[in-house]
Amino acid sequence: MIILPIGPESEPERTAAPTSRPAPLQSTLRVLVYGFSPSERELIQGIVSLSQRRPLRLELTRSDDAETADVILLDGADAKVMAWAAKASMLVGKTVIQVDGQSAPHGATHLQRPIQWPKLPSILLQALDPNSPLLSTRQSLISTF
Repeated sequence: MIILPIGPESEPERTAAPTSRPAPLQSTLRVLVYGFSPSERELIQGIVSLSQRRPLRLELTRSDDAETADVILLDGADAKVMAWAAKASMLVGKTVIQVDGQSAPHGATHLQRPIQWPKLPSILLQALDPNSPLLSTRQSLISTF
Protein backbone atom coordinates (compact mmCIF):
# COMPACT_ATOMS: atom_id res chain seq x y z
CA MET A 1 0.00 0.00 0.00
CA ILE A 2 1.28 3.50 -0.94
CA ILE A 3 0.43 6.45 1.26
CA LEU A 4 0.38 9.82 -0.48
CA PRO A 5 0.69 13.03 1.51
CA ILE A 6 -2.40 15.20 1.74
CA GLY A 7 -2.38 18.94 2.28
CA PRO A 8 -0.80 22.12 0.91
CA GLU A 9 2.73 20.72 0.99
CA SER A 10 1.69 17.90 -1.34
CA GLU A 11 0.54 20.18 -4.18
CA PRO A 12 2.95 20.42 -7.11
CA GLU A 13 4.67 23.74 -7.68
CA ARG A 14 2.78 25.96 -10.07
CA THR A 15 4.76 27.55 -12.83
CA ALA A 16 3.72 30.24 -15.23
CA ALA A 17 2.18 28.94 -18.42
CA PRO A 18 4.38 29.47 -21.46
CA THR A 19 3.27 32.32 -23.67
CA SER A 20 3.13 32.26 -27.43
CA ARG A 21 4.21 35.86 -27.77
CA PRO A 22 7.23 36.54 -29.94
CA ALA A 23 10.56 37.37 -28.41
CA PRO A 24 11.30 41.08 -27.98
CA LEU A 25 12.14 42.59 -31.31
CA GLN A 26 15.61 43.95 -31.80
CA SER A 27 15.04 46.15 -34.81
CA THR A 28 12.26 47.40 -37.06
CA LEU A 29 12.84 48.64 -40.60
CA ARG A 30 10.14 50.85 -42.07
CA VAL A 31 9.80 50.37 -45.82
CA LEU A 32 7.91 52.59 -48.24
CA VAL A 33 6.96 50.81 -51.49
CA TYR A 34 6.07 52.79 -54.63
CA GLY A 35 4.80 51.02 -57.73
CA PHE A 36 5.17 47.29 -58.46
CA SER A 37 2.61 44.84 -59.81
CA PRO A 38 -0.12 43.44 -57.55
CA SER A 39 1.68 40.08 -57.42
CA GLU A 40 4.98 41.71 -56.39
CA ARG A 41 3.19 43.80 -53.76
CA GLU A 42 1.55 40.63 -52.45
CA LEU A 43 4.96 38.94 -52.20
CA ILE A 44 6.39 41.96 -50.38
CA GLN A 45 3.43 41.98 -47.97
CA GLY A 46 3.95 38.27 -47.33
CA ILE A 47 7.64 38.79 -46.53
CA VAL A 48 6.70 41.65 -44.19
CA SER A 49 4.16 39.41 -42.44
CA LEU A 50 6.70 36.61 -42.05
CA SER A 51 9.21 39.02 -40.53
CA GLN A 52 7.00 39.86 -37.54
CA ARG A 53 8.53 37.12 -35.37
CA ARG A 54 12.10 37.63 -36.55
CA PRO A 55 14.84 39.76 -34.98
CA LEU A 56 14.66 42.12 -37.96
CA ARG A 57 11.04 43.15 -38.27
CA LEU A 58 9.82 44.83 -41.47
CA GLU A 59 6.98 47.32 -41.46
CA LEU A 60 5.32 48.88 -44.49
CA THR A 61 4.88 52.64 -44.29
CA ARG A 62 1.99 54.50 -45.87
CA SER A 63 2.79 57.18 -48.42
CA ASP A 64 1.33 59.92 -46.19
CA ASP A 65 3.83 58.88 -43.50
CA ALA A 66 6.80 58.68 -45.88
CA GLU A 67 9.14 60.74 -43.71
CA THR A 68 9.37 57.89 -41.19
CA ALA A 69 10.51 55.34 -43.80
CA ASP A 70 14.01 53.92 -43.38
CA VAL A 71 14.10 52.53 -46.93
CA ILE A 72 12.20 53.56 -50.06
CA LEU A 73 11.63 50.83 -52.64
CA LEU A 74 10.86 52.18 -56.14
CA ASP A 75 9.62 50.41 -59.25
CA GLY A 76 11.85 51.92 -61.93
CA ALA A 77 9.69 50.44 -64.70
CA ASP A 78 6.71 52.59 -63.61
CA ALA A 79 6.85 56.00 -65.32
CA LYS A 80 4.60 57.65 -62.70
CA VAL A 81 6.81 56.45 -59.87
CA MET A 82 9.94 57.71 -61.58
CA ALA A 83 8.32 61.09 -62.32
CA TRP A 84 7.44 61.35 -58.62
CA ALA A 85 10.97 60.31 -57.60
CA ALA A 86 12.52 62.97 -59.86
CA LYS A 87 10.59 65.68 -57.99
CA ALA A 88 10.56 64.20 -54.49
CA SER A 89 12.78 66.08 -52.09
CA MET A 90 12.19 63.46 -49.40
CA LEU A 91 14.52 61.01 -51.19
CA VAL A 92 17.51 63.10 -50.15
CA GLY A 93 19.19 61.44 -47.20
CA LYS A 94 17.07 58.28 -47.44
CA THR A 95 18.15 54.80 -48.45
CA VAL A 96 16.58 54.19 -51.86
CA ILE A 97 16.37 50.93 -53.79
CA GLN A 98 15.24 51.13 -57.40
CA VAL A 99 14.20 47.99 -59.24
CA ASP A 100 14.74 48.24 -63.02
CA GLY A 101 14.57 51.51 -64.92
CA GLN A 102 17.16 53.55 -66.78
CA SER A 103 19.03 55.37 -64.05
CA ALA A 104 18.64 55.28 -60.31
CA PRO A 105 18.62 58.46 -58.23
CA HIS A 106 22.06 59.48 -56.98
CA GLY A 107 23.18 57.16 -54.19
CA ALA A 108 20.38 54.63 -54.76
CA THR A 109 20.85 50.89 -54.98
CA HIS A 110 19.86 49.73 -58.47
CA LEU A 111 18.55 46.17 -58.94
CA GLN A 112 17.28 44.30 -61.97
CA ARG A 113 14.32 41.95 -62.13
CA PRO A 114 13.73 39.19 -61.31
CA ILE A 115 14.18 39.92 -57.62
CA GLN A 116 14.42 37.13 -55.07
CA TRP A 117 11.76 38.63 -52.79
CA PRO A 118 12.30 36.13 -49.95
CA LYS A 119 15.72 37.78 -49.54
CA LEU A 120 14.11 41.20 -49.01
CA PRO A 121 15.39 41.60 -45.42
CA SER A 122 18.97 40.95 -46.58
CA ILE A 123 18.52 43.25 -49.57
CA LEU A 124 17.31 46.03 -47.28
CA LEU A 125 20.16 45.55 -44.82
CA GLN A 126 22.76 45.52 -47.56
CA ALA A 127 21.32 48.71 -49.05
CA LEU A 128 21.44 50.37 -45.61
CA ASP A 129 24.97 49.21 -44.86
CA PRO A 130 27.01 47.15 -47.32
CA ASN A 131 29.32 46.13 -44.45
CA SER A 132 26.50 45.01 -42.15
CA PRO A 133 27.52 42.08 -39.91
CA LEU A 134 23.87 40.95 -39.87
CA LEU A 135 24.14 39.61 -43.40
CA SER A 136 24.70 35.89 -43.29
CA THR A 137 25.67 35.62 -46.94
CA ARG A 138 27.52 37.95 -49.25
CA GLN A 139 25.55 37.10 -52.35
CA SER A 140 24.90 39.64 -55.02
CA LEU A 141 21.64 41.51 -54.79
CA ILE A 142 20.91 40.75 -58.44
CA SER A 143 18.94 37.58 -59.05
CA THR A 144 20.48 34.80 -61.10
CA PHE A 145 17.19 33.26 -62.25
